[in-house]
Amino acid sequence: MLRKILCLILAISLISVTGCALVSKAQDTSTTTPASVSAVREAKIGKTWLMKQMEIDLDNEASIQLTLKDGDSVEGYFYLEKGDNVGFNISGSSPIYTSKSTDTETLRITSDRFSFTASQAQGIAYTLTFNGGSNVKTGTTVFIEIIYPVTGLLYVPFGTK
Repeated sequence: MLRKILCLILAISLISVTGCALVSKAQDTSTTTPASVSAVREAKIGKTWLMKQMEIDLDNEASIQLTLKDGDSVEGYFYLEKGDNVGFNISGSSPIYTSKSTDTETLRITSDRFSFTASQAQGIAYTLTFNGGSNVKTGTTVFIEIIYPVTGLLYVPFGTK
């Protein structure tokens, strides 16, 4: 009887030690970091518009996908919270808009305002793409606000570093 009790205690302690080691390995987040896109604020404006504000930490490139109906309008702006240059473009089935620098000396883009109207010729899916370019090593953080119709859908692909 004593032998059975000792075997049971030994088995329970062995299971708890190996189980705790496995749990601590599963909870180890030192090799991954949170997603690169985080929502800051979202609000409904009236009955027909949605506004989303996001922060995007660029590794290299990040895209936001919008699904719109023909005639839907989109407005927004972005600025850099960290970094000194970013590439930005909007495309449907073909390029719609590319940010250009207003600083003639450095040719850097640190902020921009954009607006476009969805058209049947461009399709229903629109991609807003940020490119960190040479800032990849130092990091780039972009703040973006987008206002679009409530009938539209916004997809933000996320990943881990």
